[in-house]
Amino acid sequence: MNSKRIALMSYFFRVIFIALPLILLKLGIDDRLAIYLLALSNGIGWNLYFPASKDILNSFTVEENTLQLNSFAEISMQVGLFSAALVSGILYRYIGFENILLLGTSLFFAALIIFALVKYQESDKVEAIEQQGVFAYLIGHKWLLILGLVLYIPFIGANVINTTLPGYIQAHLSGNSISYGFTDTMYGVGACLAGVLLPVIAKFINKEHLIFPLFSIAVLLGVVLVLNHSLALTAGYIFLLGSVGPAIRTIIYTRTMEIVPGKLLGPLVSVWNFINLIFQFVANYSVGRVMDIVGPQWGFMIYASTMLLGILLFIGIKNRYRA
Repeated sequence: MNSKRIALMSYFFRVIFIALPLILLKLGIDDRLAIYLLALSNGIGWNLYFPASKDILNSFTVEENTLQLNSFAEISMQVGLFSAALVSGILYRYIGFENILLLGTSLFFAALIIFALVKYQESDKVEAIEQQGVFAYLIGHKWLLILGLVLYIPFIGANVINTTLPGYIQAHLSGNSISYGFTDTMYGVGACLAGVLLPVIAKFINKEHLIFPLFSIAVLLGVVLVLNHSLALTAGYIFLLGSVGPAIRTIIYTRTMEIVPGKLLGPLVSVWNFINLIFQFVANYSVGRVMDIVGPQWGFMIYASTMLLGILLFIGIKNRYRA
């Protein structure tokens, strides 16, 4: 299918699956069903949108601007994320959850219209009868499946942070929704800073040599957050984590665009995304269980373990990756 149509479908699903919970909450029918539908909105919408958007982004890319374009895309996403985290923490306190849903529905509908106006040169699509060529490519390059895990581990780590942070702020640090919104915002601020600095740093240091140190910093910070008891320091640690994870993603995805043939990029990202969702489910379920049994701060130990797995996987494919 045309990538633009898939992206537009993702916005359509989000509008529907936010509007329906809003109606359920207004009518007082089933609050729990409303929450499940909101989860579907995020799950279906994001996982349709992400591979399609990367395929579209690839059509604007030439060898000279790959890192810059991926850095700018990361900055754009993080600006939205950190501004939303800050604003929603305040809005939740003063206008309530239902009005936030109404605002979210309006924003996604506006995004659908804006995205419909985007013009680009669609790359050659892989016909359904040629799909076996995609899988043959993956079978011939098995290490790319491991690379996909390394790429998505920062995504999984970010979701572990999102799962851990509300309980961590409320129960472990005695904070409120505003302090949560501010702390969550710092992740996005760090990611934006990483997006700005990474192309500059890459002029002096081979960007591929940054992956191992960045993963190591993430592991260390995860352990530090388990031991931390300061709300102010938490914001600083989350800022540093925001600088690390998106930088790893940007570097690896840039390298992927250099390696993988353009028409196979969308299908490959979809396969990676599927594998990522399985790991994400295991990680988030583990976080929930650990938080219930021994306390919310231990969710960050699962984050540290996840990023340590990233180090080990990257070591295993390092030679193929850099070749």
